[in-house]
Amino acid sequence: MNGKTTNGEPLKEDPPTRETLKYWEDLVDAPVRRFGPLVVGTGLMDHLLDLMGEKHPIHDDAGFARTLDRQERIVPGGFIHSVTSGWTVQHGAPVAVIGMRRLAWDFLRPLYPDQPFWFTTETERSAEIDARRGTIDSVRRVFDEQGRTHAIGRMSLVVLRRAAAPGSTAADPPGSTTDSDSDSAERNTR
Repeated sequence: MNGKTTNGEPLKEDPPTRETLKYWEDLVDAPVRRFGPLVVGTGLMDHLLDLMGEKHPIHDDAGFARTLDRQERIVPGGFIHSVTSGWTVQHGAPVAVIGMRRLAWDFLRPLYPDQPFWFTTETERSAEIDARRGTIDSVRRVFDEQGRTHAIGRMSLVVLRRAAAPGSTAADPPGSTTDSDSDSAERNTR
């Protein structure tokens, strides 16, 4: 994308620092975050289809898509997730994600290339794993300028807690777990 975001703005050059990263505590009670408008342009979509190989006819062939009562070929769902996640980092703040537990999307209506859209991200649930980590379950809603929902994504992330951040002066408490045993640690907190 030549050093620019999907809307032509320059990419941020500075890497995230401990002060700019969002940690588990920042997301537990965070307000709903709204982003947009975004557009997956025809050129970007063609480039991503070539790069990823996702050349199913519904994404790559407008004539085929029209035979299925679509206005145009449709943006692949994986692109919607990737673009909205990247937009959140570029225009919101990077999060100290250290793992992903689940990711699921419901695609309710097609999103077409060159169609403006917006999205929100909301924390639905949170849970402490231990002194170093917590989980954030979030919901992302993708909608158009008429407010019609096109997709709903649900993610469960393992996020670093502020006290465990690199450079933090807080030491890990005795008995804290490591990243490799996060599954057993979370089961023990349920």
